[in-house]
Amino acid sequence: MDGTPLKQTYRIGETSGLFGIGADSLRYYERLGIVVPRREPNGYRVYDLSDMYKLTIIKELRGLGFSMKQIAEYLEGQNVDKTIAMLEDEQAIIERKLDELKRRQVTLARRVDTIRTAKGARIGAIEIADRPRRRCMKMAGHLERDEEMDLLIQELHRRSGSTMPHLLTVPIGAFLAQDAIMQGATNVYDGIFFIVEDEKAPANFELPAGQYLTTRYQGGYEQNGRLLTKLLDFAREHALPLAGQPFELYEIDNRDTADEREFITTMELPLDAKHTD
Repeated sequence: MDGTPLKQTYRIGETSGLFGIGADSLRYYERLGIVVPRREPNGYRVYDLSDMYKLTIIKELRGLGFSMKQIAEYLEGQNVDKTIAMLEDEQAIIERKLDELKRRQVTLARRVDTIRTAKGARIGAIEIADRPRRRCMKMAGHLERDEEMDLLIQELHRRSGSTMPHLLTVPIGAFLAQDAIMQGATNVYDGIFFIVEDEKAPANFELPAGQYLTTRYQGGYEQNGRLLTKLLDFAREHALPLAGQPFELYEIDNRDTADEREFITTMELPLDAKHTD
């Protein structure tokens, strides 16, 4: 050491540099009354060593995710019991965050699996598929444009609350407006839905377990009128009784690619379980 005595006071620029805390944040702490530097006759703020001690605590606690309100309450009458209580609260917060990260990890893995499966799936084949019960959140609305679809998706996600995964990962579907499509329209819908994969999350309807007549198509949604007609013709030719409204599931869409040619969509028609055995 060179024997240089430790400075006893620091101006706001020096303090900001020492702690990596912006000058605006330091002024904010002052307005809150947490760290109030004395003023020199010329009006400059001067931080002493006791202020430095508080700033060290603030920086550490902010890094742990504590709010400024919590920090202010902690610094007022700081003692060991308050320290233990605060750190135990933070432990509980971290546990909740870890649980949320684990759920997020599972959701991301499912989304990756959906995309990979769709990329390797047969396009255009008509099949009868067994589906499990699928819990959903739905919202009705007549839709004829992609922009209308996107707005309704955003609104449904907002209403679904914090338990719904991020829109980039949630499975999305839409009910086809069958009557309009049979009159020659395409890309027309009666509502949208999310498949709710978390059993603890709320849902407002179900796609029941059972058999569904399905096909996949690649590319733009203007194809869906022709393909729905093809599915309905197949059901008639094979005497397959239908049991509900047709819908689409967007396995690869504009969340995943800007190239419409890469879109992959599954169309499904529920079959009447009493007559398909």
